[in-house]
Amino acid sequence: MILHIPHSSTNIQDYKFKNSTRELERMSDHFTDELYQNKQATNIIFELSRLICDVERFADDAQESMSQFGMGVCYTKDTEGEKLRDFTQKEREEILQNYYYPHHKRLELAVDKELKENGSALIIDCHSFPEEAYHFNSDFGKKRPDICIGTDAFHSPKELVKKIEKYFSAKGYKTSVDNPYSGTMVPLKHYKKDANVHSIMIEINRKLYMDDSYSKNSSFEQLKEEIRVLLNSLE
Repeated sequence: MILHIPHSSTNIQDYKFKNSTRELERMSDHFTDELYQNKQATNIIFELSRLICDVERFADDAQESMSQFGMGVCYTKDTEGEKLRDFTQKEREEILQNYYYPHHKRLELAVDKELKENGSALIIDCHSFPEEAYHFNSDFGKKRPDICIGTDAFHSPKELVKKIEKYFSAKGYKTSVDNPYSGTMVPLKHYKKDANVHSIMIEINRKLYMDDSYSKNSSFEQLKEEIRVLLNSLE
């Protein structure tokens, strides 16, 4: 099992952003590097904030739908649609070379290792999301579920999707598949090419484990244990 955790970091190094504190609070998948635990898994955790580099975006903005909102691989706009910062072409290329491509290479190598050792690989794409959607979200103004399961028609086995959905539903959580978020991470080397590479995205509503001050609430440890038990059952 590979736990892909791309958005947990709040590290922005020396980069300067407008409203950086607010945007880090809003856009970071807080504590997902703690919530998702499996002792046998390989953890692929991105070391920088997604505000600097979002490794789940396409490197080419022409291929990335979120680039229209200034949220391509390097964010230039914030959650209010206001200017966040500018990236020169040189800065953008340095970020891709120094962070984006190395991260994807790490994930690719982890998948290759699993395939070699086990004949198959399972990626869990680990995320969280805010209770209230932002203006650029497809479900803006609508009620959101507790758990969102993102899938890929080629890489997400139906029985795996059903097992995760059944598990969370039995715990009393409201679940949804591919709504409000869809898709899941697969290295381009294997994407639509190797059916032995399985991947599924799990998105946790932050209201389940955080309070309004972006701190862990009293349910954090229970949810962490529930996720641990689920991940152990998927090995």
